[in-house]
Amino acid sequence: MSQTIADSEALSDFERSLVDDISVDEPWALLEEFSDLNRLSGTEEEVKAAEYILDRLDAFGVDANRYDPDLYISQPHDADIRTLNKEFEPGPVKTVSFSESTTVQGDVEYVGEVETGLLAEGAAGEGAFADVGDLSGKIALTAAGSLSIRATSILEDKGAIGVVAIHEHDREPHNGIATPVWGGAPRLDETEKIPGIPVVNVNNPDGETLKDWALAEEGLELELETDLTTDWMECPLVEARVEGGNSESDDFVLLHGHYDSWYVGITDNATGDAGLLELARVFEKHSDDLDRDIRIAWWPAHSTGRYAGSTWYADEFAHELDENCVAQVNMDSPGAKDATDYTDMSCWTPEAHGLVGDAIDDVTGAPYEEHFPHRAGDYSFDNLGITGFFMLSSNIPTAEREERGFHEVGGCGGNSDAWHVSTDTLDKAGEDELVRDIRLYAVSVARVLNADVLPFDHARNAAAILDAVEGYDEDAGDHFDFSPAIEALEALETDLEEFYDAVEAGDVSAAKANETIKQLSRILTRVNLVSEGQFEQDPAVGRQPVPRLAPAAKFEALEGDDVKFLQTQLKREQNAVVAEVRRARRLL
Repeated sequence: MSQTIADSEALSDFERSLVDDISVDEPWALLEEFSDLNRLSGTEEEVKAAEYILDRLDAFGVDANRYDPDLYISQPHDADIRTLNKEFEPGPVKTVSFSESTTVQGDVEYVGEVETGLLAEGAAGEGAFADVGDLSGKIALTAAGSLSIRATSILEDKGAIGVVAIHEHDREPHNGIATPVWGGAPRLDETEKIPGIPVVNVNNPDGETLKDWALAEEGLELELETDLTTDWMECPLVEARVEGGNSESDDFVLLHGHYDSWYVGITDNATGDAGLLELARVFEKHSDDLDRDIRIAWWPAHSTGRYAGSTWYADEFAHELDENCVAQVNMDSPGAKDATDYTDMSCWTPEAHGLVGDAIDDVTGAPYEEHFPHRAGDYSFDNLGITGFFMLSSNIPTAEREERGFHEVGGCGGNSDAWHVSTDTLDKAGEDELVRDIRLYAVSVARVLNADVLPFDHARNAAAILDAVEGYDEDAGDHFDFSPAIEALEALETDLEEFYDAVEAGDVSAAKANETIKQLSRILTRVNLVSEGQFEQDPAVGRQPVPRLAPAAKFEALEGDDVKFLQTQLKREQNAVVAEVRRARRLL
């Protein structure tokens, strides 16, 4: 391959042997196989893909398990819009998973647009559609791009009987999902979170035509039809287990990615599936030299079940993960053609920054940036409190995407002509790019598997949390005092610096250090990323760091009793955060 290692001298002999053994042959064979499989969860073609992976793992001598959980998923089949007072032949029209399957008709009201961030699952900002009045009996038309979950909920609450979203893509709208329920299946007390109205997406030119008609004096009447199957379906989940020959504990790394897809989904996520398969082959070959175990999992129902496969695994193996998983690593959308940077889409928990940054420097020499982990991807392990790195992979540089006219998307290296559309085909992947990304994953994972002391800097984690809380303290002004949390975090920072100094000096055994670092992850990852319980799942909506304290930003817009109500809420949430920080300090 033409890809070379940026700094081969920075790699250990073991890492170099891993890198040297990585080939494009097996990954590209998988891409060619998957290029003919529409791997929608709950279908025979998804089963064929799972069987292919299992057959190859067997050929490599890798121990593998196939689970067939019942997952609550939603398969979109068809959608249509019919203008009742205009002549119109629309281009491709799509509905989204967990839309209501029904037919409605009514007058159309254009409700404007909302700012959405695809990597954050399109979270509508505070005050979205605040100027929109009663929509009872009407169909809402919005230029919301990949329509956000919160935006759908707001429009439904205002009485809309259906929603039409105008996408940025000129040829076809992107496929998507409308439920905020992480894992697809709601708890009995959250079933109302699933939308009760039909949602359809249209391409940009069609949407602009509909918008002009809706804003004209005579208005626009539409009939909107959606066809979906939403039900419990048995979906194969593949798991490989490679035992480390030098392993002295039950600790393991979980490396994972989804294998279901929209259409053939080559860069989302057949390339990730190919990378996982190659890493299973290579780590099995070198298993005698591994100091920890590795599990590699291929998830179903990522796209139609809001990460239902990885959520099932998090539930089913909750206590094993809690007790023994030292890191979870997501492999999604690597190897997109012309993806040369790691600046837009990669993310990691703060304590993994040094590990990931060094690996990117050593293997690729490419630019990279740190991003707060989005509540997206298959990060179904946040509530358990597990250190995570990568979610997406490399990206096409921003300037190049702009030159090509790409709009923002949440995968495929930033290629908006691939992400969640029918043209995510084999030509969107690059051999060199894929091998480079697989090598990066191999080195970064190996540095966890074979570390004497886990390479996670929780002093950096505490500093990031402290920075967020200080920001909320500034937002709150005189309305609330966050000094208890700030003081506790400052003390934790000091304790952590002393702990890592003692570890480096050899005053703390590696075994004790590793158990402490793992338990710190359980505490600080949860403080930084989630608000719900350890064995629950936060909803799939945009989040801020330390989400339990993030409502402090609302004070500026509140008055009267609402100010007092938020003060009461934050008092309790701060008590919970301080208690967790104190628990972390006791570990030290």
